[in-house]
Formats: sequence, C-alpha cells, structure tokens
Amino acid sequence: MVKAPEKFLDEYLRHQKGLVSNIVTKTAREPMHSVSEEEMARLKLNLQMLWAIYNTPEIKEILSRKHRIHFLDMRGAKVSLTLSYVDHGILMEYELDMGSKKELAGAQLYKQAEMNLQRYFTHKEGTEELLKTENPALQTVVDVFIGRELLESEVWNAIAKGEQIQLSTMSYLV
Repeated sequence: MVKAPEKFLDEYLRHQKGLVSNIVTKTAREPMHSVSEEEMARLKLNLQMLWAIYNTPEIKEILSRKHRIHFLDMRGAKVSLTLSYVDHGILMEYELDMGSKKELAGAQLYKQAEMNLQRYFTHKEGTEELLKTENPALQTVVDVFIGRELLESEVWNAIAKGEQIQLSTMSYLV
C-alpha cells in the first residue's frame, strides 16, 4: 500500500497558497499592451473568427483525416510562429531567437516550442490574458491581430490551397 509522506498535505497546501497568491499578483498587473478600443475590437474579432472557422463541420472533417491544418505564419522581431488547427484546438509552434552567447563562440540560440492556444480563443478573459502575457510569441500574435483584421475569406482560401497567410509585425514596430 502506498502512503503519503508525513506532513504531505501541509506542504501541499502551503505550496498551493503560494501559487494562488502568485496568480493573484500576476493577474492584477496592467496589460503589457496598451490598446485602443478599436485595436481591442480588432483583436477580439480576429480571435472569434478563427475560433468560429475551427468549429465548422468542414474543418472537423479535414481534421478527422489530417493531423493538422497550417493556416497562418507570423514573423516578429525575434519570433517566427505558425498557427494550425489540430484536433484539440489551435496550436502555435514557435521559434524564439534568444540571441548569441559569448561562451558558445557567439552561437545563435533559439528556443523552439509549441503551445495550445484554445484558452485564449474560448474564454471570455482570453483577450485580457493575451494582453498581459510576457511570452514573446504570444506578444507577436497580439501585435499582428491588433494591427490587421484578418478576413475570413483569406483563411478559407489559404486552407483550400494548402497555404498559409504570411504576416509580419515589422510594419507595426515603432
């Protein structure tokens, strides 16, 4: 029989209390992006439109036969990323330029990762969470989505042709 270590629950509850207070202080922060009402509306519209397309029977049919549907490539100053529809939502695959490291003879370092973005598209607070993020890849998504309204027809055309919409934040940088 497996038995928990002595005082395990005390340790767990103390740790959870620390996490909760951490979450409270993080969510109390101001948005990293200061956006106008127009930009906020554009961001929400883009998120809603991409999620609505994901929920169509046509996309579900394609996903039943194909693992992922790439539909959007974005490039920022230090990040390149791809958004794809997958069985469990919208997946972001990204590569972050971490800069060069002198101790590695000036080698350029990159972080590659992927993240499911469903919570930003499906929860009412998703937009606010995106605006508060410190993740450079998510910041790039915000920059693109507040800078330009995606047209539904663009997304459908890209998917139909097996292509991706190419967007860059370079034109939005100050």
